Amino acid sequence: MMNLADKLKELRKAKKISQEKLADYLGVSYQAVSKWENGITCPDVMLLPEIARYYGITVDELLQVEQIDADKYFEEVCSNAENLFRDGKRAEIIPLWREANKKLPNDIRVKEMLMSTYFDTDRVKYQNEIIELGTEIYNADPSEGGNSYYQGQAILQIASTYSANGNAEKADAWARRAHQINHCQEMLFMMIHDEEDWLTETFSFANHWYLNTLFYMTARLNVCNVKCFGEDYVQKVSMAVANMFETAYPNDDMSYESLEQLCILHRLVAEEEVSLGKDEAVIRKHLSRALECAVRSSAIKAHTLTHPLLYGWQVADAPSDHKQLVRNLKAELAWNCFDEYRNKDWFLGLVARLENVE
Repeated sequence: MMNLADKLKELRKAKKISQEKLADYLGVSYQAVSKWENGITCPDVMLLPEIARYYGITVDELLQVEQIDADKYFEEVCSNAENLFRDGKRAEIIPLWREANKKLPNDIRVKEMLMSTYFDTDRVKYQNEIIELGTEIYNADPSEGGNSYYQGQAILQIASTYSANGNAEKADAWARRAHQINHCQEMLFMMIHDEEDWLTETFSFANHWYLNTLFYMTARLNVCNVKCFGEDYVQKVSMAVANMFETAYPNDDMSYESLEQLCILHRLVAEEEVSLGKDEAVIRKHLSRALECAVRSSAIKAHTLTHPLLYGWQVADAPSDHKQLVRNLKAELAWNCFDEYRNKDWFLGLVARLENVE
């Protein structure tokens, strides 16, 4: 890329005019034009629009600012980041979105993706970055792309970040800014709109994220070992949510991530059964189902879902490292909670099948 002096000289010669003629148009001396073209001085910033207008170009073209198709660039970065994320290389995504944020500093989509990348990588280490970006997103004007989705993402990640860093008071304060589920945007739009395409898109979007959220809420119940409604409460919740997945995604037609969640839900049920009743048939059933999810996950191909609750939802290819879930389940089967069953034929069969996944 040439410097501004050479660009000015090239434009003038292409137009076949003298320095004096350009100077006369701009109301400056020809010596000033000469100094610009020799790189001694630069035009006053107020003259740049006049110079660009004279040559029939934009100021960006005059200054040789790189023109970016924001939507195309965003999609490219999203694709590269998604591949890294699904291969577990989360820290490597940060430079991608930092660079994108430099090129598109006012794009709220980029801000949200950078915030989410910090959040997914380490919400303790990147506490300040998450809160700063989240606050910008939360306060964004609608003319800048601000809306309830981005505000919701900001609230979720700021509240969770404060919680992870031990600041319960601020975590609660941000959580209270969120809308209650009975007044959420998707529910209201479903009630007030009649357009068929709009309704089905909203319906599938809401169902996907409700199921996703239910999974994480269930996982949290397991981590916190909640027993206020009985010893088997967490196990019953895990089974109920797993059944909801089975209903919403018939024939295991779902994304890699949803299959991973269903696999974990069945494994959690098996682990709870080990600690509660030790019914071998129940343990075997749910570990076998977890294995089936892990095996199927490695062969997911990009397609569009057609079953009613998720109609139109886009599913991506399995990640390039498509054996992640298989390896994870194999490692989890090695936990000592399953020691009692380790030499059983059915258990050995599960392990052997995991070993043979292509």
